Amino acid sequence: MAATKDLAFVLGTHDYRETSLMADFYTRGHGKVRGIIKGIRDTRARFGGTLEPFSLNEILFYKRKKGGDLHLVTHVECLDAYPAVRGDLERLAQACYCTELLNELSGTEDPSPASVDLFRDVLGFLGTGASPRRAARIFEVKLLGELGLMPETRACVSCGRPAPDPAYFSVPAGGIHCKGCGASQGVPISKGALQFIEHVRRSGVADLARVKVSAEVGAELEKTLRRFIDYQLPAKLKTLTFMEKMET
Repeated sequence: MAATKDLAFVLGTHDYRETSLMADFYTRGHGKVRGIIKGIRDTRARFGGTLEPFSLNEILFYKRKKGGDLHLVTHVECLDAYPAVRGDLERLAQACYCTELLNELSGTEDPSPASVDLFRDVLGFLGTGASPRRAARIFEVKLLGELGLMPETRACVSCGRPAPDPAYFSVPAGGIHCKGCGASQGVPISKGALQFIEHVRRSGVADLARVKVSAEVGAELEKTLRRFIDYQLPAKLKTLTFMEKMET
């Protein structure tokens, strides 16, 4: 088996047999990778806190000779644990949501270096004191774009009319309709929400630090994007249930 070194975010871990762990990593060069770390539950000092969700690590793993997606991980070195994010419950919750979303939307061993860079940028953004909800919306829009899942928000999905006003968002249709093509098939989406989405698509994460949205537009964006993302997934994300309990 050939050794492979890669930059990797931890997506999650769980116990495997008596002394080992199974871990899901999102790597820069190989996409989502699942690996076994043998003996770690007996010698956790080897890895310390490096296997916390969304920690950034350098890993060394050996790919199985006979194929399959379960590999042997022999080295994990933490590069950034994002302590500023972990020290605040709301930021931690949004970071865990982004981690779970990346895990669920990504295919196994389907590399997307731009998605790794995006996740790193958004975690850094979360640690600056910026709005945690805004960071999550930025991540959603950009990740959908990187993975080829972004709904059409620039023109009517039926007739192609650019920037329809008013516009109606249809989850099954995968984008917006103009009034003539599908007012009855979608829900109204404001011009402000569409402008925010377009601004996020065109800008780098660092350039979005000072972008402001009203509470109304922010709530509309969250509801609209969540409905669309839920449509792409087989089940509700666990972190959403946790965040809903936080708000009650």
